[in-house]
Amino acid sequence: MEILHLITGQLATNTYILKEKGQNLLIDPSGKAEKIIAHLDGTVDAILLTHGHFDHIKAVDQLYQQYNCKVYLNKNDWSLVDPSLAPTINAFRVGRTTLTSSISAPLCDLGPNRYEIGPFVFEAIATPGHTEGSMILIFGENIFTGDTLFKEGVGRTDLYGGSSSKLKDSLRVFKELAGNYRIYPGHDEFSTLDHELVFNPYLFG
Repeated sequence: MEILHLITGQLATNTYILKEKGQNLLIDPSGKAEKIIAHLDGTVDAILLTHGHFDHIKAVDQLYQQYNCKVYLNKNDWSLVDPSLAPTINAFRVGRTTLTSSISAPLCDLGPNRYEIGPFVFEAIATPGHTEGSMILIFGENIFTGDTLFKEGVGRTDLYGGSSSKLKDSLRVFKELAGNYRIYPGHDEFSTLDHELVFNPYLFG
């Protein structure tokens, strides 16, 4: 499986394109749909969203219209992307500008489970805390952590649906994994599980 990394969206979000046998999965297409499309060849099997924050979803509707693919998001975050609710509960102030986004495409629930989508096999694990519906996605030795875990840090918990106590509980997942997984977060640099277990203070204890 090939992993292609693009930085897109209004807050420099990491968007990932997974390629296998002429098929593609998209993880957190956060903006610049044309840029993403330029890197696609073959079919798009699905769009997977680690959570529903506006800076991870902005290109979803355009990509859905282009490829008619399924869009997966944990149901606990569906309210965040609801067009009638997003301007209130899924918005972020940058100076005098309010950033927000929503999804009109139909959604499939991304619940905790093992999935086979085309040639792609992965496990989705619930990690509430950054949002109520945050998920991590494990493809072999690769973990896409969204905003649950960053290199030497974690996602904020002061936005709608966030909970510091739930995030603390969710982080135990990483300490229970066996192996040195590659960590692909929602923002900033990549890492490894071995590195995080040593240098990420949120995983101590």
